[in-house]
Amino acid sequence: MAFHITQGNPNPLTLAPGANASFTIEVFVDGLPVGPGETIRVKLPQGLTFPPGGQVRYMKIDEGINEQLMDVSRELDGSLVRFKAKAIGNQPAGFYSVNVQALPDAAAGPRTGPDGLVIGTTTAALNFHIGAQQPPRPVERRVHGTVDANRNIISGDGFVVKPGLTGVHRVVFTEAFVSPPTVLATLRKGGERGTLSVESVDTGMFDVRTATNGVWTSLGFSFMAVGLAAPNP
Repeated sequence: MAFHITQGNPNPLTLAPGANASFTIEVFVDGLPVGPGETIRVKLPQGLTFPPGGQVRYMKIDEGINEQLMDVSRELDGSLVRFKAKAIGNQPAGFYSVNVQALPDAAAGPRTGPDGLVIGTTTAALNFHIGAQQPPRPVERRVHGTVDANRNIISGDGFVVKPGLTGVHRVVFTEAFVSPPTVLATLRKGGERGTLSVESVDTGMFDVRTATNGVWTSLGFSFMAVGLAAPNP
């Protein structure tokens, strides 16, 4: 069993001296899923702190979950935070959002903690940049639509459907997400005897495969993609 833990986008996170923000953490595990209760340790680089009253939240955008975690311990100087993880599967399911503050007298420049994130025996770096101005943070974006068996768009916008092999529908976003979104898809009415799978999800596209009785067949489907996107200028 091996854990994987990473800092989400934007990476590095930029803060002005004295500013507050939040960074995200994603976790998954090789092998069998792990139940809740694993400890995640966050060690912030010099010049940054977990502020008094700061929060750690667990979010699953596609399920509308935005939960403050209560089992959080903080060192007195705010440089070290520990909290208990939710159940961990073989791919990231939701993410954690952790408050962080740049100290008012922190000098400008990059801040990296090589072992800033720890779960079990796995470590990962935390990256920040203290600068004069914090760049705009990503915003939530939803793209949804309905496509018929001939790859014609029945409803929705923000995407196109590219031709491909029989039973493979490649959905390409007109504007990419900043990280791979969560994609849910279902067959249209009339395709109840078919099967559907979502594959190759990336920031700019994903594939929907449809089949009937184990044979790749073009079927209509509906989908929703939810994730983070760059804010409008």
